[in-house]
Amino acid sequence: MVNPNSRTAAVLVGLLLALSPSPTRAQETGADDADAAQQLATLIGQVVSEVTGEPLGGATVALRRARRGALADSAGNFSIPQALAGEDTLEVRYVGYEGGSTPITLEPEVTTRVVLLLAPNVVRVAELVVEIERGEFRLGLREFERRRAKGIGEFVTREEIERQNPRETSDVLRRIPGLRVGPSNAGGRTEITLGRDAFPCRPAIFVDGLHMAHFSVDDIIVPDLGAIEVYTGAGEIPAQYASMAPSACGAVLIWTRRGKRPGDP
Repeated sequence: MVNPNSRTAAVLVGLLLALSPSPTRAQETGADDADAAQQLATLIGQVVSEVTGEPLGGATVALRRARRGALADSAGNFSIPQALAGEDTLEVRYVGYEGGSTPITLEPEVTTRVVLLLAPNVVRVAELVVEIERGEFRLGLREFERRRAKGIGEFVTREEIERQNPRETSDVLRRIPGLRVGPSNAGGRTEITLGRDAFPCRPAIFVDGLHMAHFSVDDIIVPDLGAIEVYTGAGEIPAQYASMAPSACGAVLIWTRRGKRPGDP
């Protein structure tokens, strides 16, 4: 049975457009706008992604004139009870999505249900990611230059990499004294080792500050290389990296130009 005091509309907030026409009143009344403004109404609904249909828990929904709002729960549902009836403006905001507003009319003593469809804010998210990537790269290079000035370890700058014109990242490492670069016994992937043939050990590999396990340096393409630093003894490894790989006999730190790590899109 349909509740006569309930109505549903779908609203695409990103385009500020109501997708369905306003329904008729649940009951006829001769009350004028002034009387209606003193009456109360209830707004309930759900906030979902226009692209995936997934609920957007944590979205903020508000009625501007009524000055009442709600926070969507984990299922995207929200409720604004005891709102002033009449014309109002419905606003919705969610991080990473196009927020906006749209006119809405709340009928007195009626529960109005809406479905709010939000479109991802692709442009702003992309700009944010670029800024984060650039910031990580600048931070990594500052650390690189500070350690380079101390003269402990081997350092290869982007300019040196360009002069070498290597085909693969491992070609750069082959020039580093103390490193042995060759195919591993399993799968033919490039393997980096330190020490003599009888007692070789594998240095810890870090990419943009992240310790990489079961990783081949050639997974990073040469155009993405920003700088490389190599420590061929356990005592040379900078403290913040030694703590992440306490048993390592050495370390190779690779800084990428884009702040991306292998496997990232």
